[in-house]
Amino acid sequence: MLIRLLLLALVLSGILAARSFTDVTGKTIEAELVSLADDKVTISKAGKLFTLPLANFSTADQGMIKALAPTQTIPIATIAKIQLAGNELRKNGELNLIEAPLTEETLKKTRANKDITGIKIAILLPLDFDPAVPHKVLWVSSPINSEADRTSGNCPAVSNYSSTALAEGWVVIAVDCNLGNPRREDNQAANFDLPIQHQAVTMLSAEWPGFAKSQFACAGYSGGSKTSFYRVGQLCTAGLNVVGLFLSGCNENLTESTKNETKVHSKDLKKIKVFVSNGKTDEIATVKQGEFVAAGVKKEFGAVRTETFDGGHSISQEHLKSALAWFLETAASPGK
Repeated sequence: MLIRLLLLALVLSGILAARSFTDVTGKTIEAELVSLADDKVTISKAGKLFTLPLANFSTADQGMIKALAPTQTIPIATIAKIQLAGNELRKNGELNLIEAPLTEETLKKTRANKDITGIKIAILLPLDFDPAVPHKVLWVSSPINSEADRTSGNCPAVSNYSSTALAEGWVVIAVDCNLGNPRREDNQAANFDLPIQHQAVTMLSAEWPGFAKSQFACAGYSGGSKTSFYRVGQLCTAGLNVVGLFLSGCNENLTESTKNETKVHSKDLKKIKVFVSNGKTDEIATVKQGEFVAAGVKKEFGAVRTETFDGGHSISQEHLKSALAWFLETAASPGK
């Protein structure tokens, strides 16, 4: 593992400088040279890795590549692989959508609805993801304003957070059942959500040695922010270290409902920071409603931060970035 980390550090620290490359047809592109291994050249363009035969490059570029690229016995693209439900997960921010059957334990807890038979996990990993170590994990939820929203589920919501979260080095995860969102419209009591989220935790823990020691934050927008209250309780009762809750366009405090449904302990909530973000012209979740939510969560959670932005009912990526950084700072005294 040390050798792999040293190789990764060498590549990322010394080689990633943009330059022009010309292929045998005379076509030129701008990219970064990453590595050369077994006559295979790995370059990076727009944040994505591409591996091409050395022979594809012009004679002059082949000489330049041989002179500048380190020869690696372990190509960077193969470092620290991870599988989930038998599928190798792609890194570099690519969407991995994994489907698997429910375990017998989960089926017992969801038997009131026999149509629920599977789990679906959306997961995006940063380029430097290493399953041997803990990471920062953002667990996201989606609004349910219609039956179409419910069947669509949480997984599509990762796209609302992926760009900012991945740039800050966070893993992004969302979880559904085979029928879509395990919850119901307006975040009514859901008998199926908790066991399905817990199965996702169990699956990830089995394949990712550093998972249980990672730091977790939950995020949602509009109705998804309400679901994120429950998500916090679910992850806490699974024994995970939840450090933050990002509420975007939230107009209701569901702390008590979360405590009743998930049985999360008050002491766990006191460790969690809450960032409340509202658009100044939002008519669905007004600034005043956001302030009311913040005042309510301050009674149960730890530090609470309230911010507004120029805009309506939407997600502020700047607020999300600030929240992710703030969650990882040394915790303030509860309620401050």
